[in-house]
Amino acid sequence: MRISTPQIFSQSLNQINSSLIDVAKLNSINSSQKKLNSPSDDPFGMGTVIELRGYDKTLSGYVNNCKTAAESLSLADDILLQASEIITAAREQAEQAASETYTAAQLQMMADEMASYLDSLMTMANTQMGTDSIFGGDSLDSTAYEMGLGVTMTNDSLSNASFVSIEGELDSAVVSVRLGTDGVIGTDEIEYSYSTDGGETWTSATLAAGDTVLDLGSCQVELAAGTAVTEADGDGEGTEFIVRKAAVYTGSDTAMTVAISGSSTVAMTTVGSSVFGGVDQSGAGYGEPNLFETISNCIAFMETGNHAGVAACLDELRSAQESLEAANANIGARENKVTYTSEAISQVRTITGNSISRVEDADAAQILVELEQANYVYEAVLTSSASIMRMSLLDYI
Repeated sequence: MRISTPQIFSQSLNQINSSLIDVAKLNSINSSQKKLNSPSDDPFGMGTVIELRGYDKTLSGYVNNCKTAAESLSLADDILLQASEIITAAREQAEQAASETYTAAQLQMMADEMASYLDSLMTMANTQMGTDSIFGGDSLDSTAYEMGLGVTMTNDSLSNASFVSIEGELDSAVVSVRLGTDGVIGTDEIEYSYSTDGGETWTSATLAAGDTVLDLGSCQVELAAGTAVTEADGDGEGTEFIVRKAAVYTGSDTAMTVAISGSSTVAMTTVGSSVFGGVDQSGAGYGEPNLFETISNCIAFMETGNHAGVAACLDELRSAQESLEAANANIGARENKVTYTSEAISQVRTITGNSISRVEDADAAQILVELEQANYVYEAVLTSSASIMRMSLLDYI
């Protein structure tokens, strides 16, 4: 068979290019330490790697959610532990005030201390992680509570349904109100009086027939039309009540939940009204036990020298503390769930990373050997091709 010079050049060039491609490919693998640098290297292997990386990215999102939830729950746990200590101090103060061994002036000093406990608990209920409220449910961009006005009933002549609204501000700690005549709100003319100094002095006023709003100076109380009232005698009989500060819940009734795995979610925030109570934005109190309303009532009774009223708050304070501690236990259970889930996901991510490595990563020692062999072949092809291309008819003469 006759082999022409062009054939020799063509075959030599093909062999040089083939050897150079092998060297270049192995150099790329050696540089990146990856067997797969493009889909053409191993289409099936590249598809597997892409699928595993997508799964790992999903797991990474769950890990981030676990971290965020754990931080929020840990902060809530710490806050409720401190809150329980404050409630213990408030209960001790209430027990002293209920003993009937203190003067009205001393009770007012106790009321000031009790008010400081309420302020501290309000601050705790408004705790934020960054800019997110941890006790505001899924309303993260605002505080969970703000201070408003509420009422304390000194007897059962009225109920929460009797009050439509309370507006304005208090110039004093509380305002005591007594109705001076029998009648029906919104129908009859009603005499009433109010005191801003714990009952030392009283200001008289008249509610006109057809009117429903009691003007108490710095604040106004609207009673529901049709409410029957009776003359108060100053000894606890008849229609009377106390206007005082109240913690108004402005958060959501639904907690913020996040996914911590493909099949599991956890509430990373807490609905504050279920822990601290207070009143909603319409002024209606949340169910018992209601921590904020109990403390507010206790302050009102202390301000007005009502030992029996303070004593009635003791059991409610105990129940509120037990409810808060139960809520704290629930938060602890959620913390444990997040911790265990995060640990499990971390193990799965490790396994997933190893699977990706087995498909994608190169064996460094083997690649160095193969690269050395490829370089040797390439040099050999260059040498032999150069020798062949230098030959001519003169070499045979």
